[in-house]
Amino acid sequence: MKNKNYIYILLILTVSLAINFAGKGENTSHESERIHVHIQKNIFLAGESVLLKLYCINSVTQKLSDLSKVAYLELIDENGYAVAQEKIILNQGMGAGGFLITDQLSTGNYAINAYTHWMNSTSKELTSVNPIFVFNNYKLAENSLDNQKITNGSTQFYDLKDNDRTVLRTKSNTNEEKPYTITSSVEDLDRYIRFTVSSNNLSSVPDKGLKFQIFSNKGNIVDQSFELTNNNWEFRIHKKELNSPSYGICVKNPDGEILTEAVFHLASNNKGVFFENPRITVSPREKVQLNLTSKDFTKKAELLYLSASIKLKEPFHTSANIIEFFNIYSNFGASMSSYFKQLSKIPEQDWISKDGLKSIYLHSNPYYFVNSSQYPEEEAYILEGQIKNHKTKEAIANKNVYLSKIGEYADISTFRTHQDGKFFFQLPLKKGLHDISIQLNDNNFEECSIQLKEKFNQKGFASVQWKKSDLNQDQIDFLKKLYENYRIRTIYNQKTYTELKDTCLYRGESNFFGKPYSSIKIDNFIRLDSLEEYFHEFISPVKISYRKKETFFNVYSPDQLKVMKPAPLILYDGLIVSNPRIILNKRPSEIDRIEVMPYEYFYGKSHFFGIIHAISKDKDCKIDQLPINTERYYLPLFTSSYSLANKPNYSDKFMPDFRTDLLWEPNITLSKEQDFKLEFTASDVKGEYELIVEGISENGEPIVLKQSIFIK
Repeated sequence: MKNKNYIYILLILTVSLAINFAGKGENTSHESERIHVHIQKNIFLAGESVLLKLYCINSVTQKLSDLSKVAYLELIDENGYAVAQEKIILNQGMGAGGFLITDQLSTGNYAINAYTHWMNSTSKELTSVNPIFVFNNYKLAENSLDNQKITNGSTQFYDLKDNDRTVLRTKSNTNEEKPYTITSSVEDLDRYIRFTVSSNNLSSVPDKGLKFQIFSNKGNIVDQSFELTNNNWEFRIHKKELNSPSYGICVKNPDGEILTEAVFHLASNNKGVFFENPRITVSPREKVQLNLTSKDFTKKAELLYLSASIKLKEPFHTSANIIEFFNIYSNFGASMSSYFKQLSKIPEQDWISKDGLKSIYLHSNPYYFVNSSQYPEEEAYILEGQIKNHKTKEAIANKNVYLSKIGEYADISTFRTHQDGKFFFQLPLKKGLHDISIQLNDNNFEECSIQLKEKFNQKGFASVQWKKSDLNQDQIDFLKKLYENYRIRTIYNQKTYTELKDTCLYRGESNFFGKPYSSIKIDNFIRLDSLEEYFHEFISPVKISYRKKETFFNVYSPDQLKVMKPAPLILYDGLIVSNPRIILNKRPSEIDRIEVMPYEYFYGKSHFFGIIHAISKDKDCKIDQLPINTERYYLPLFTSSYSLANKPNYSDKFMPDFRTDLLWEPNITLSKEQDFKLEFTASDVKGEYELIVEGISENGEPIVLKQSIFIK
């Protein structure tokens, strides 16, 4: 009776997964999410790692989300295709990770797409898109120099100045490219905004009949004709008339042709706390310690969650900080498409000025209903798949499917397929290689195909294509400095970035049926010639019979005092097998032990007439051929992690230190009782560096701290 009660209790627990998906359909809704990405820097060299911190925000409460536990990251090239992909575990709405930029990537603009499955399945417009720039000296040379082979060992930085061997051309003056320049300023105690249109003295520019427009998702806010006076024209508007966070601005000629355009961002001042500490000056090789205390940031929250970076100050920024994310992008989709031309394909955005810089306005519902395709990964990684008839391609509905974890324990899960043949299983949020199998009920003899769902998108939101003329002289000089320092570090074999691969093989940790009724360890008995003899001599609950040259297992039930006629569940190293010969043909020296559960067992919608589990000594389930309708997978989940060497790795004081990235600390927690010390060592590369600390309080208040650090 005790064993039966245990079985019934276990039954209630094990069917919870099926109830979770079957019962959440039309009656359950979840709040939407957004992800802010704090990227360690904006400009990268091929061979470096992109380091980042994710903040998953609940769109309703504006606090860290506790819904999704898995985030998906993609590094997207200019054509919208992923060149790198990573899964990251979210703990309390936060996670850290990165990408390795291979030396195969060409110079150009790239975008980091970040989303959860919940975001991606409810509305792709919720995808977070963050632009970065990648410089690859070798790829630049291969693509740009005519009929000249560059060896992989070359360390030459190709001349970026204007000459006969130009690889990159200096960007021409902006005022010479456009006939007018639009600038803005805030005045009168931050109540009015003044827009100024200035002429760049181009001979073909009309001086009459010009039109100035400000427009948003609601249409034109300002549509006014004007004439220049002394090459300038000014317009002032009260901030009360501007109700959206971002606007398109343009100047048109009398024919309606756009001459100049811009995007104006009106950030809210009441969301977020921004600090800028005084600049500090340090010497090369100096060890510096900066103390962060919660009272310096806020008095409204008990806990602050932050991330920090120190890098050589860049000549341009592409990514938004967390305050901009909350204020500017709170009503927008995948970010401002001045970087992302792919967003123009999103329908029903006719309010956007034709051929102008576009701002995609997101009309998103803060709540979404859960169904079999739209689900948040709340407590685990969801393995989703579909089973179809191999020949007819029709869905296999209402059949038991099993997920088996290969290894020492009988750790299986069961699911009854939906009408569309779909199944769902939960995998634990554990880093490593998951050795599993997906199997259809053995009673189904039609040949089937098992297809696992790919959680990543086929195409993502991409950045605009890069042109060599996009770089001005300051940016070219900065890239040259980065590359020369990287080259020196390579000569001295100094690794700034470290990639750690988790090769741990994760397997089941307990039997789904609990402690077995009996467990026979083979080495505890005298050595017999075959496993059949061990079953006959020592494993009394298991009965072997032979009919028409086939072998069958049956189990004697001590409750019913008889041999149960239906076949039991047979497992070999966690894998469900239908043919007892897969086990019986093994040599006894290969087997560690055999476990038996001689009871009727109800598990989900499955009914087992006893359980037999044979465990090999290697516990790796080596068999010649998988059973019918079985697929085995090695799933690498959350296996990669990246770090930055915050301290120099030279062995003596005469070794040069040419780091330009001095610190990356993604996991900072501040409380009233606990401070945090940022420690770094200044490098030999002199110049201005920038400390950026950003994050969020437990109350949902975004925080940004900036500080200039000068190495003299």
